[in-house]
Amino acid sequence: MAKDAPAHDLLLAEEYYSAEDSRFIPALRKVTDSNRLAQFADRWKHDQRIWSRTQKVEYLRGEPNCVGHQPVVKRLFKQAEEDSDHTVVAACAALFDRLVRHVKRTRYRYHWPSRTSWTEDYLATTSPKLPYGSRPRKARNPFTGEPIDVPPPPAPKDAIYFSYRTRYYLQRRAWRYFRRLAFRAPQQYVDAAVLLLREYRDADFERGERILDCWTLLQLAFREHPALRFGRERIRLAEGGSLGQLTAAPRFRKLWQTTAAFDQLIELMDNAPSRLVRVWAMQLLAQDHSERIASLPAAKLLALLTSEDEDLWQFAARCLKDNPHLHNIPLEAWLELIDQAPPTALPAVCEVIESNLSAERLSLQQCVELALREPTSIAQLGLRWSRSKSIQSEDDYELVARLADVRCVAIAEEAADWALGLVGSRAEYDRDHVSRFFDSLSPGVRRRTWAWLECDECPGADDPVLFCRLLETPFDDLRLRVVDLLERRNLPGEARPGLVPVWTSVLLGVHRGGRQKLKATRQLADELIRHPERANDLLPVLAAAVRSVRQPEARAGVAAIVSSLTTNPQLAGAVARNLPELEIIPAEAPA
Repeated sequence: MAKDAPAHDLLLAEEYYSAEDSRFIPALRKVTDSNRLAQFADRWKHDQRIWSRTQKVEYLRGEPNCVGHQPVVKRLFKQAEEDSDHTVVAACAALFDRLVRHVKRTRYRYHWPSRTSWTEDYLATTSPKLPYGSRPRKARNPFTGEPIDVPPPPAPKDAIYFSYRTRYYLQRRAWRYFRRLAFRAPQQYVDAAVLLLREYRDADFERGERILDCWTLLQLAFREHPALRFGRERIRLAEGGSLGQLTAAPRFRKLWQTTAAFDQLIELMDNAPSRLVRVWAMQLLAQDHSERIASLPAAKLLALLTSEDEDLWQFAARCLKDNPHLHNIPLEAWLELIDQAPPTALPAVCEVIESNLSAERLSLQQCVELALREPTSIAQLGLRWSRSKSIQSEDDYELVARLADVRCVAIAEEAADWALGLVGSRAEYDRDHVSRFFDSLSPGVRRRTWAWLECDECPGADDPVLFCRLLETPFDDLRLRVVDLLERRNLPGEARPGLVPVWTSVLLGVHRGGRQKLKATRQLADELIRHPERANDLLPVLAAAVRSVRQPEARAGVAAIVSSLTTNPQLAGAVARNLPELEIIPAEAPA
């Protein structure tokens, strides 16, 4: 039964083949009998069905790791050459480029006359064995009957996918097909070359040396570049050359300069699976088709700006700088572009928009909404446009006050300074608008708002309602600054009753600095001395300071209590109720 297994596998594959079943390729790849595969390939290569042709391409795109399949590949390739089937030949050419693989290694050199040594890098060929008999077989010891592992049989000659001499030959023959096509039917050359370029994937160029292994690709796309030196079998770097210097320098350049080639390059730039090919197409478009690019519809280039491919949107941004049709783009299209562009492309998108869209076409509301976006480039653009607007009506001031909700850290302080210069000026002061900036979620906005409050000419410095709102702020950075403000000035009388929550918050804060707590304790003592009738509100807060585990705070609390009792002895009853553990010993009268 074991000997009949390969025949059974092929019969199953042939059955799938006749029924146009999608399981055909996986079943075919399991067959390892090269003689039977060669007979089947003679039948398959003449099949002109569309499904059969599609299966050929799918088979050739698979990993070259099937034992005994060399006859199938060679027969499909030669028949495709005879039939001028560009699609199958392109798949074969890409496969042959993937068969040649080199790895970078280091070797030691020694020069006897000069007694000097050095190391140098070189490229060595790799020829991995195919998975033939790689696992040990199971058997039984004929004497004991115990199971044992038998070493796998030696790999046959076809356990590698062609010798390297054959691989180089197949590469040269594949390129010969495209070269002859350029002379025989130049109108078909670009179409066939594009089919080949679309066969490459990013995985084919994982390392730089793999680019040098792709004979057909380099002959087609970089043949005229001075950094490469083309030999009979290998392509090497010229003296002083590097792969980083490669730019588009194709063979048969005139064939790539036609209008039809321009359309093909645009399609290749959009859809080629390999980044190397996409960048090559962009370079060739910039070199040979600059006038045609300038005549492209602006909508087409704007659509490229929304691509996730960084190379693609950078190319579009460069082309849009000289495009004469941008003035015809409606405002809605520009705003949609901002919404659709990927985050990495936003700086370039905003630069293009600012260069081609006047702020006069946008309302103040649209400008402010852009400034409220989180991406820095959009927020900066919106703020610049907002500052260019004339602010006159009450609705305009209401829109400006919305900048308190700015989310971009980079423009928070600048936006707050500009907005407060309008809604916080003496001529247009509005406490409702200003309060929004104190309650902003952005620390930068709150910092600049506090700086506005500390200015000598600030119209809100004498506004008791504003201070009452400020005392209710949930933000600790503002509460601590209120304590500092009390050291320098007296709050309006209407705001003073609201200071107790601030002092309480500061004194009970576990993670706050001690200096602010000491300031709050002194301020509590001063308030208690001035207003002993508020002892029931103030003494519980001082009691918290006295009971603090931190010695500086406890000492400051005790000092505040003693100072208050010295000035107002009638507070002794209230102190005893709030601090029963505190014993006050009156000083002895002098003799």
